[in-house]
Amino acid sequence: MADEPDNLVLQLLREIRADVVDVKATLQKHGERLDHIDQRLEEVHETLYTVAGAAVHANVRHDTVAERLKTLEERVSRLEEKA
Repeated sequence: MADEPDNLVLQLLREIRADVVDVKATLQKHGERLDHIDQRLEEVHETLYTVAGAAVHANVRHDTVAERLKTLEERVSRLEEKA
């Protein structure tokens, strides 16, 4: 009878240990997936910054071209008025 509680405790501890090993393995897999997700998110951020930079550059370029076009239209109008 005295051996029974010890064996029961040892059996429960072994089961707990097995469960802990499983939990550690699951956490390891989740950690690896999170690392992969973090890497992909960083790539997405870099892409977004690049796209935003290109959009800003295109906007500035458009404004420059629009300003030059406006200046040329004004010059043509003045020339037409003289003619």
